Amino acid sequence: MDGFGFFNLMMPLSDWLLWLRLGATSLGGPAAQIATLEQECVEKRSWLSQEQFSRALGLCMFLPGPEAQQLVAWIAWKKGGWRSAVLATLFFVIPGLLCCAVLAFLYHQFGQRPLVGGALSGARAAVAGIILVMAYRLFKTALFDTPRRAVAGVTAIGMYYSAPFAFMAVAAGLYAWYIRPPDEEAVPETSEVLKSAAIRVLRFLIPVGAVFLALWAIFGHDSGVVKLAEVSLIAVLTSFGGAYAAMGVWKARTVETYGWFKEPVFGDALVVGEITPGPLLLAGSFIGCMAGYNGSLGMGGGWMAALVGLLVPAIFTFSCSTLILLAAAPLADEGVGDVRFHDVIGLVTAAAAGAVFWLGLSLLLSQMTLVFFLISATAGAALYFKKTNILLLVALGAAAGWFAA
Repeated sequence: MDGFGFFNLMMPLSDWLLWLRLGATSLGGPAAQIATLEQECVEKRSWLSQEQFSRALGLCMFLPGPEAQQLVAWIAWKKGGWRSAVLATLFFVIPGLLCCAVLAFLYHQFGQRPLVGGALSGARAAVAGIILVMAYRLFKTALFDTPRRAVAGVTAIGMYYSAPFAFMAVAAGLYAWYIRPPDEEAVPETSEVLKSAAIRVLRFLIPVGAVFLALWAIFGHDSGVVKLAEVSLIAVLTSFGGAYAAMGVWKARTVETYGWFKEPVFGDALVVGEITPGPLLLAGSFIGCMAGYNGSLGMGGGWMAALVGLLVPAIFTFSCSTLILLAAAPLADEGVGDVRFHDVIGLVTAAAAGAVFWLGLSLLLSQMTLVFFLISATAGAALYFKKTNILLLVALGAAAGWFAA
């Protein structure tokens, strides 16, 4: 057995090297990552048929959590079982996590310098425009009736007044489940497929809940580490509208509730999420790392606290995401025909659309200068009309901010 024998027990060396390479080069956001996965796993290696890939993608977009990472986990699960899915997730996430650690250190050392601050301001402006375009696209696809538009509007207003997004998302889901259309002949029965998947999800998440409760019992709810774990869990479990909706939860908790940062620092975390490989939710690890550096976690600050802040969000976010995927993985083949469940996801996605809109708008208003507005408008227009690469838009925004500084 060679030096890689441990990994070969779960999947061939070439497989895990593929996930590591994709994790290190998967820039450009979920759309680019999914396109690369399709090219590598369907066209080049023929691991899946096009129909299988499409069904798996539909499932991953349906579930809470980063869809590209869940798609990686599903493909690995289909090919080699749950151990392969766990390893594939690790290899896909670790390169971006290491990049976040390096950038957090550089940001801590040099982020306050004027020219660096100018570049970050320009990058934040570009990200604000990008998020507003994403919100508009979500509006077009998800808000096609009055209840969904109302939920999106109420959520955006609620986020303005610091209402908990999780509460609004749950309320929207309960409304869709119990308040049925008046022209519906009979309340549909919950399908057995959905019941079994829901039971599996709850059972699979028990270990994560147990770890969180152990942290809460040991350190208390006022501990920064417990708060960091809590916001990681809430963000990933309510991320039905994609990563931007989850980052809205991060902003509400870390900036408005806990007061760990000023809003520009959170905007810089979003920039880091856009320019590093891997899922955008790795921005949560950057936030945790900076909170550790500045002493917000109650550990005195410094590199050890920063390391804890880096790892806690990654562990809770991607363990939850992977466990949810493994619990629901068979649904890609079996399908979900439950009408009420589709209605629930529709209204929760509408709430997420409102949260994404508020995230982009608040980022835009946080530094309303003429230069900032022009960069945001230009980036948004380039993405909407020309479909310009997001990484390029962020880089051009940073260059414009640097020159303006």
